[in-house]
Amino acid sequence: MHGEIIAIGDEILSGKVLNTNANFSARSLFHAGYEIKRITSVGDDPDAIEDVLLSAVRRSRFIIITGGLGPTTDDITNEAVARALGLRLVENPKIKRRLKEASHTGYVLSKDQIKRLTHLPEGAEVLSHRKRSAGYMLKFQDTLLFLLPGVPQQLEEHVRDQVIPRLKAILPSRFLILQKTFKVFGLSEPEINRQISALDLDERRVLIGYYPNFPEVFVTVIIKGEDKERVKAYFQDVTLSVREVLGSTVVAEDDETLEGRVGQLLLKKKALVALAESCTGGLIASRITSVPGSSQWFERCAVTYSNQAKMDILGVRKETLLRHGAVSQETCLEMVGGLKATSQAHYFIAVTGIAGPTGGSPEKPVGTVFIGLGSRDFSWARRFSFRGTRTMIQSITAETALDLLRRELEK
Repeated sequence: MHGEIIAIGDEILSGKVLNTNANFSARSLFHAGYEIKRITSVGDDPDAIEDVLLSAVRRSRFIIITGGLGPTTDDITNEAVARALGLRLVENPKIKRRLKEASHTGYVLSKDQIKRLTHLPEGAEVLSHRKRSAGYMLKFQDTLLFLLPGVPQQLEEHVRDQVIPRLKAILPSRFLILQKTFKVFGLSEPEINRQISALDLDERRVLIGYYPNFPEVFVTVIIKGEDKERVKAYFQDVTLSVREVLGSTVVAEDDETLEGRVGQLLLKKKALVALAESCTGGLIASRITSVPGSSQWFERCAVTYSNQAKMDILGVRKETLLRHGAVSQETCLEMVGGLKATSQAHYFIAVTGIAGPTGGSPEKPVGTVFIGLGSRDFSWARRFSFRGTRTMIQSITAETALDLLRRELEK
């Protein structure tokens, strides 16, 4: 059972807004057993909307249309859809009543704005009466149309709570689709492909996708079939084989992140980690604190960008900085030592390097980074040579530091 998505809005075509709604909708529908064959973006142009919509109706069993349901003058989706399908715009009394109730809370609209919100194509069935920009379902010929608000949070609620349950009731999918995503770090896309190709998987039953998401590569395994038990069994065998061949380069799976994996490992050990960051400027700490509950395993971060900060906060010796420089194995080791002396954590990460685009030298070119790792029992620091823009060097430095800790915790 396949469908397509139409995203409406000049802001999408101009690049001002990322089309995250299409991404969320396609992913959610896929996991529910529905395939999206096309995703189309179209501006606030009635003629363009009509052309795209009529083409979609001829080839798809269902269509998700996002955006343009609000009260402003550029919200023309209701009018454009009604015109394209030859339908009248009819006032919806329930929406009008809800807007009247909302006016008592200070939500005041003009007559034209109220009309844009309350007048829907005839036959429209409102999906949720809790929202002012109400999404609705419309049956046209043999196609189901779901018109959804463009506000991401509202769209996600509609897709999860309304669209998928209704699709399953009206157009049940006979297929089971299973997907696993492996997030790989440390192998290039061609090398990953070479290793997985050696498994000699049945290409008629297994779809492998490779999606660079710097500094990681996402590897997806997709299996679809009507015999649900056979699909589940084969999916388990294939994902086990892929996991084994990729080995320790798999840093996370599915919605998990590398920093989330590190957190789970630290929780199991009832351990804390502390950081000292120079060239990454707090990027590692930012990734860690994006994980809910990270306060249970993250103790502190010292962003010691200047030499003086390294001396004052971490106790790095002035002689070390003068003799070896801020970007050196010796300085990095003393940064780890400073964390040990001042923190109650159990594991320690320190990074210092040259992110560029200036500041390099023949001996230490841009991309030279030292990463230190320590526990209460050991300390070491290694030199790395990274390439790319300043942002890329910072990103791969943070990834490498977290991955080194993951590998240590998984020993």
